[in-house]
Amino acid sequence: MSPRASAETALLLRALHAPVELDEPGWDGLLRRARACGLHARLAAAQAATPGLPDVVRRHFLSATRIAAYRRKLMEAELFQLAALCDTGFPVVVLKGAAYALQRRRMATGRFVSDVDLLVPAAHLRTMEQALLAAGWRSEALSPYDERYYRDWSHETPPLRFPGHSLELDLHHAITPVTGSLAFDPAPLFARCEPLAGTPFHALAAEDQVLHACVHCFHDGDLALRVREVVDIDGLLRELAVRAGFWDNLLARAAELGLQRPLWYGLHFARAWLDCPVPAAVLATLPAPAAPVRRIMDALVARAMLPGDLDGPPSPGVRLARTAMLVRYHRLRMPAHLLLPHLVRKTLLRLRASIAAKKEAPDASAP
Repeated sequence: MSPRASAETALLLRALHAPVELDEPGWDGLLRRARACGLHARLAAAQAATPGLPDVVRRHFLSATRIAAYRRKLMEAELFQLAALCDTGFPVVVLKGAAYALQRRRMATGRFVSDVDLLVPAAHLRTMEQALLAAGWRSEALSPYDERYYRDWSHETPPLRFPGHSLELDLHHAITPVTGSLAFDPAPLFARCEPLAGTPFHALAAEDQVLHACVHCFHDGDLALRVREVVDIDGLLRELAVRAGFWDNLLARAAELGLQRPLWYGLHFARAWLDCPVPAAVLATLPAPAAPVRRIMDALVARAMLPGDLDGPPSPGVRLARTAMLVRYHRLRMPAHLLLPHLVRKTLLRLRASIAAKKEAPDASAP
């Protein structure tokens, strides 16, 4: 069994790499589907040279392109300000979208940016956090329990924002939660990170960027409408696979860091949905999930990640799949002895907040 995409979604994913010919109603449906999963600016970049585009479609593409370019400028402005804090004596690694942009990767074109992610060695985490706070970055007020969650169990500090700025800053000291099932010492990531010319920043090595994209998607994400992250994986692979020895190096690095399973999922879904040129021998080399697990994941991931009916609420099957993937996400992040008390606490807090909100709401039946 392979993970199935609907004909409409399959067309969208194909349109990210090849021109398509549609009438105006067809483009309307494709654009709505692209917007639902944050791919409309990437679609615009892929179809910019397609002849015969209706004027209304060109206007939509122009709007999406300008929004993506604006958000990229916001990110570049944040990085310019952050650069002054990075003369630290330890590497400050930019992750994901910021790295793709600074490296001028093709797959960064049309990619929406919502935050800036930095990675520093755990030994220097407090130094970097204090420098950010001194420069004016602030985190939301958190309860002592939530502070402990970030400090003791997560792989990042509480999210930071600069007053008046729209992008969030996430400061990481690892790429997997420290209590997660795939937690590992990130020292090898820093050992092979690469300086970015003209900046004080570093980026992960090419193979590590692919592994991080796979981990972020299939190990540290809830998957709901996150097909754009598979598009990231596909874009990285298409760009990097031309390097001599890339596949062998990627497999060796995944084995070294214990990240073979998320890599398998990333390659599997990129190949199935986007026809990513992953050699069959590469997938065969990786330890695949057991057949029953693979069938279940193919069904659930497709329902959770891909856009379904755009004219109504998610179907019961989609809601079930997203709930299952959310449970999986939490289970991978924390062992049961930490997870169960954590979920009970969060549930009780939500119930308490809901009851308080109902008490404060005005009585609609009152005269």
